[in-house]
Amino acid sequence: AVVSTQSTGNYASMDMEIRREVRNWIEVTAQRYGLDDISYSSFELQYGFKNKFCAADVLHAVSAALTSPTLDTEAAFLRAQDTLNRNNEQLIHAGIEQSKAFCSSLLNQVQAFIDMKQVVCTGPFVYALIQDGSTELETFAHPARLIQLCRYLCEAYCATTRKAATLPFIIAAAQPLDPDYSCVVGVPPLSVDSNKSYLGRAFQQAADRVEAVVEFDDFEPSVMRIRSEDKAKFFDALTALLVT
Repeated sequence: AVVSTQSTGNYASMDMEIRREVRNWIEVTAQRYGLDDISYSSFELQYGFKNKFCAADVLHAVSAALTSPTLDTEAAFLRAQDTLNRNNEQLIHAGIEQSKAFCSSLLNQVQAFIDMKQVVCTGPFVYALIQDGSTELETFAHPARLIQLCRYLCEAYCATTRKAATLPFIIAAAQPLDPDYSCVVGVPPLSVDSNKSYLGRAFQQAADRVEAVVEFDDFEPSVMRIRSEDKAKFFDALTALLVT
């Protein structure tokens, strides 16, 4: 076992013996839990003796900037653009730390959903709601983050409930900056080896049936904004639509 002072510190500050062995420890443990391809080849970036970054580091840093809950769309785009500048090494470090914090929130929220039995199977789909007043609303305010949460919940829930692997997963969350609206996202069943989904079309049809006020303004067709007061009747209509 690695002592807490080593495991919570920076990799560059770790004891040399631990640094030599940590990759092997991770890979052995990953095999035990069926985590395939946890390590992989990647491009690397290094200037002199400065920190080395792999492509995934930069990807997570840029993603953290683009989906930041504290920046508007334009500011987030400019921050992400600046992160790609090799002279802004501090932004890459900041983005990596923000991405790590988001991963912790992702794990905690999925654990809370499952432990508190807030994952509901309606028959044709599985869904969960981030309730108004939740401390995690701001963390998952961006649709891309909500989709990541939905995908992770799908994998975690299906690990213990096998029959759910054939059902799509849906998550809805209130918008902290616009409480009159909620964001609804969906992902295809875990058993479907494709990111293509019919949920966007189903969302639109269900909303039309109950005349719900909705907006589709995201690149992902299965991302929708809906007036919070219409959310309950929308889910009823979606259940009826997908059953038939």
